[in-house]
Amino acid sequence: MPVLTVVANPTSRGSAGAVEDVLRAAAARGWDARVARTTVAETGEAQARRALAAGDAAVVAIGGDGTVRAVATALAGTGIPLGIVPRGTADLFARNLGLPLAASAAVATAVAGEPRAVDLGTCVLHRADGRADAQRFLVVVGVGHDALAIEAASLRRKHRLGWPAYVAAGLGRLRLPGFRVHGVLDDESATTEAWSVLVHNAAGLPAGLRVVPGTSVDDGLLHVVTVTPRRVQDWARIAASGAGLGRAAGVLGTRAVRRALLAPVGAEPLPVQVDGDAEGRAVRIEAAVEPGALLVRAPGRRPAATGRIESRR
Repeated sequence: MPVLTVVANPTSRGSAGAVEDVLRAAAARGWDARVARTTVAETGEAQARRALAAGDAAVVAIGGDGTVRAVATALAGTGIPLGIVPRGTADLFARNLGLPLAASAAVATAVAGEPRAVDLGTCVLHRADGRADAQRFLVVVGVGHDALAIEAASLRRKHRLGWPAYVAAGLGRLRLPGFRVHGVLDDESATTEAWSVLVHNAAGLPAGLRVVPGTSVDDGLLHVVTVTPRRVQDWARIAASGAGLGRAAGVLGTRAVRRALLAPVGAEPLPVQVDGDAEGRAVRIEAAVEPGALLVRAPGRRPAATGRIESRR
């Protein structure tokens, strides 16, 4: 009998009910299922690796982008499909994949959706003390005020407001001066002063906005966005561009690459966020794309490297 492991973040909204729904959906298909809840010490990667070691045929992650990222790190390159029941603050990866956010549809897709091959990002954060922190990312690595706004969005406000908590935290930083950043994008280098520099694997935002129109999570590219507003009015142009209602030339710079390196100009490290989690400061950030590294269960029929769940026992 195929086995499905449910990796659930118990602090996510509606987690307990979602777990029960997934267990019922698995049982209805004749699968065995077990639950592995995340902790502060083990945020999902270790649970998913134990499922792989046991020969499980699929994994469902219940939680936000942080939980999904941890599970995806373990499943990358294995051919084992990941089902996602979004229960986070922004759920950006699920939104970019077009996954349903409503409970019943999300569970049905997570258990029985068609596997779709999507890209993952990798990044190495080099610290001032010489440490190098390597990790994968689903959506974005950001440096500058974007990262500081995420630091400022308290856990309490995130639970109360959802993704607008990030917006609220960023509004107070709109007039602040930018960061001097040196970038090497593939083989070209440049230096700029930017409010933020964002390296996107997926460029969709809540409310249907897109940082870079026309991109997708399976295009095999990273999309580097340099945000350089000079006046408060420039933020209106950025918002209009995200809604597809205009362009923000001179304010938003975009470049499609396979590899990016960012570093501060000067000795002060850059604040960094990865998929909406504050990651402290770094003196160098290296990012690259892993095309088609992850299988995710999604609505509809798409070509993929594997089919429905089959027992590996």
